[in-house]
Amino acid sequence: MLSLRQLGVASHGTRCSRTAGAILRFQRYNSGKKGGSNESPDNNSENGKGIDQKGQKSQNNPNSPNEETNKSTDLTADSNSSDVDQYKFNAKSSSSAPAPIDPQATGLDQLIKKDNKPYIPKLKHERVSFEYPGLPNEDEFTKIQKPKTVTRWSRYVPKILTAIAVAWGAYTVKVWVYQPETGADSKELLDPSEFHKFIVTHKEEIDDDHYLIEIAPKYTRWQYSYNLNYESKSIWNGDRIWSVDIKQPEIMVVRAYTPLPLYFLKSEYTRSGERKPLLKVINNDAEDYDKQGVMCLYIKKYNDGEVSRYVTNKAIGDEIELRGPNIEYKFPYHPLKQFHQRPIMRDIPSKIEPEHLLEKTLKINGLPPFDNLNFFAAGTGIAPILQVLLSRNPYRGFVDIHYSAQKPGEIQPFERLLFFLEKLDRIKMHYHYDSDKKSILSKKDIIKPEPSAYLSPLRLEEKESKMSPEDALKLRMEILKGNDSTPASKSSSAEAEGDSEERVPRYGSAIQQALATSHLPKRPASVSLVCGPEGYITYVAGAKDLNNNAQGPVGGLLGDKNWDSSNVYKL
Repeated sequence: MLSLRQLGVASHGTRCSRTAGAILRFQRYNSGKKGGSNESPDNNSENGKGIDQKGQKSQNNPNSPNEETNKSTDLTADSNSSDVDQYKFNAKSSSSAPAPIDPQATGLDQLIKKDNKPYIPKLKHERVSFEYPGLPNEDEFTKIQKPKTVTRWSRYVPKILTAIAVAWGAYTVKVWVYQPETGADSKELLDPSEFHKFIVTHKEEIDDDHYLIEIAPKYTRWQYSYNLNYESKSIWNGDRIWSVDIKQPEIMVVRAYTPLPLYFLKSEYTRSGERKPLLKVINNDAEDYDKQGVMCLYIKKYNDGEVSRYVTNKAIGDEIELRGPNIEYKFPYHPLKQFHQRPIMRDIPSKIEPEHLLEKTLKINGLPPFDNLNFFAAGTGIAPILQVLLSRNPYRGFVDIHYSAQKPGEIQPFERLLFFLEKLDRIKMHYHYDSDKKSILSKKDIIKPEPSAYLSPLRLEEKESKMSPEDALKLRMEILKGNDSTPASKSSSAEAEGDSEERVPRYGSAIQQALATSHLPKRPASVSLVCGPEGYITYVAGAKDLNNNAQGPVGGLLGDKNWDSSNVYKL
């Protein structure tokens, strides 16, 4: 038999094959009706073939059924072949016929398949169900969740409570887990009983041996107590000389150093190294907590000095430990402190207020003037008098400073401030250098002491111990009444009675006042302070009794000029 591909039907696919089969079956049906046609149109139906051939053989020879059967099979095959050969049709369909489509290949059966999913109407869509609806806003289609009402309390209260809980937890962890360092929670900038940590913020090398180091406290909790009690809490007070102990933690050794109320003014130029920072005086009038506790240390480095080498080798940002203040010397009480305070030293002398009411105050109240002071210093021993002159309540008398050093330049950072103090008629500098033999301190530079213009109650008590009981009782009654028994005070009171109405000159600044008073003669000093190395102190005022931590007898240059232990103090 010929295949459909050979007949040219393959180009039409399944549809053409079905058409050809239908045509063959139709011809076979027509030939069967005519009765006796050997050509059978159906070449695929064996039953039809057998029926036609059997009917034909049974008419010729009914007695041989096997032969008729074999002959009928051959005839059927021949008739099928002849039917296919005789049938002719167009292999090409009409140009208007649609192209053959395979539904499985294109997925059309899936596209036209009925969707069995139930229809679920969405919110606010049109209903397609005719069932009786539920109550409004309660059925599954129209039930609406009302938005929560947001108020100020519901918005912020949870956040506030969360913040409080977190802060409380952090504080609890800090208090119970992390113990504070020594001095971190102290209410004082300095404590005589424990060491507080300070940080080196600047270091200036004056020469190979001398350094000026700026330090600042590591912690700031002490500032809270300074806000209400600044006058009593401030460490800078010119009525006393004090020092701090610096610890060398490696060998547990401490040494005393005198801090100075100075700081370095820094800027972007100084941090980049283009300029050097300017050394300035702490403005104690402004309540800035003494410039946040900043202070400077003037230190000389010794090759065998453990603490001096330890401090001078510190870099910026390193820590050192301080303990203090230790009162080295307190100036005797004077009643003028109740009525007058000397203006503090400033970096610009023209901004310092004058003291034009000082003379009138002394006359009206019948007070004696302040005693003048001699200060003998060598090397870094000049730090105590600088502390007194640059602090609050500076010394109110005139000061003669005798400074001894190996060579000039050791106090170069302070020369500007000392120059201003001289121009204000508060001090007089006398320089004595070892390099200049003629300027070395000698007897010709020492003058005899002047009797004190005012004796404080403490000094009067010392005299009382040497008096008879009757004189001591009389002296005590005079002290209680507030009457001064010194001759100088009595003469001052007599002068005040006649000169109280005299007008006093007024000055625009302290510089103008100094120009008018600098040429006036000064009273000789009544008190002498000596500070420096042990050899220098021995040379000027005699050796100290280090074994008993006592002053010892007065000797040296001052002893030769009739100075004694009542008016000489060795720092």
